[in-house]
Amino acid sequence: MKAIKLASVFAVSALAAAISTTTIAAEPTFKGTAGLEYKSMDKGSDAAASRGEVNIIGTVGSVYFDLDMENGSDGGFDLDEIYVTQGAVQFGDFDGTLLDSVAYSAGVEEDDDVAKNDDFGTDLGIRYAVNDSLKVALEVKEGDNIGSLAVAYSTNYAGLTLGVSAGYEMSDDDKADQVVTAGVKAPLGMATLSSFVRIGSKDDLDVMNTGIGIDLPVSEQLTLAAQYFTRGGEASKGVDLADQGVTEVTAYYAVGDVKYYASMVSYEAKNKDYSVVGAKVSF
Repeated sequence: MKAIKLASVFAVSALAAAISTTTIAAEPTFKGTAGLEYKSMDKGSDAAASRGEVNIIGTVGSVYFDLDMENGSDGGFDLDEIYVTQGAVQFGDFDGTLLDSVAYSAGVEEDDDVAKNDDFGTDLGIRYAVNDSLKVALEVKEGDNIGSLAVAYSTNYAGLTLGVSAGYEMSDDDKADQVVTAGVKAPLGMATLSSFVRIGSKDDLDVMNTGIGIDLPVSEQLTLAAQYFTRGGEASKGVDLADQGVTEVTAYYAVGDVKYYASMVSYEAKNKDYSVVGAKVSF
């Protein structure tokens, strides 16, 4: 199928929004974290790091934005999201692809979700909310002209959160590029179970990604979270991916405004394991 070129679509939509919308400035919301952590590597050098981060979130007329500022070695400014809302239509830069909205996971600290890192879907696009449960999207990579069609549906039923999404990438070649993701969140007594599975193909290679996690509030102060991700499928035709799993277990303990945490991250790949301990305050 011929590649879809979206530049003209965005230009026309932006012009229509600018003409039809009266811009009213709103006070931005500031939130973030401050703290310190120490990372201990299984192989390599240990290191201390800051957990300083500030998010500036605001809505100006029909435009929503989320500006993230961090310090430390990976610090800098990052515009996480900026998009326009016109009724049921939204367009711009979102925080991730619509396909991942149903890939439910636990609240672990590092959250290295390599299982969803399959280069399918993107954060730039146009979304349409059919209703509160169903959304469709046309997504495209920055600087590219190849689009992906995406649809996601989620609902609550008998205490369960159920979701399914599907994506199809349009390109000029004859390679198969489509994935389906199903996710569920379920109460288990005091705990909450989260899981998802993604199957399909990318560049004619099989995709088979899974994740399962659990959140357990032991008390008002102590919370435990555990998560296992794995990215399956093929590395090349007929050759399976190997050593793609990652397990993380996190304990949080809150004393007043301070939240202490310890997290262990274990990889199936060799020499990548590490742990972190730290303390942070959210504002």
